[in-house]
Amino acid sequence: MTRTILFLLSFICSATMAIAQDDILKTLQEEGPSQEVYIELDSLLEANYHKLISKNMKSSGIPGYRIRIYSESGLGAKEEQQRIRASFLSLFPGLDAYNRYDEPFFKIYVGDCRTRSDAIKLNDIIKKEFPNTIIIPDYINLKSKD
Repeated sequence: MTRTILFLLSFICSATMAIAQDDILKTLQEEGPSQEVYIELDSLLEANYHKLISKNMKSSGIPGYRIRIYSESGLGAKEEQQRIRASFLSLFPGLDAYNRYDEPFFKIYVGDCRTRSDAIKLNDIIKKEFPNTIIIPDYINLKSKD
């Protein structure tokens, strides 16, 4: 019985990823008795399911890593952020650079690395020009392969 429930929950989670617009849990519960599958859930499990769906809809991108090359506050920090970003983009034209303001710091993040090892490789290249780099877990943009 436990295996069946775990299988159904894993099926629901994978189906949810495949069909982003439809609420598969609601569909399965509404069509329960007339179909071969009927799902009865604990209220806490259902609440957590809905929290996860709403969190995923709000987040843009996928979990990954970026490299922070600049983080400063104070007078002139915003202008310095813009100058360093322009310098980075001229040195590394194939990479994206993202300005961010996390009060009171102006920061620049670069790269969209899926794994930490990709981020370490990129960090080794960038560190030659920007010595104060830090690898940070972040939501990254998924690039299409053309």
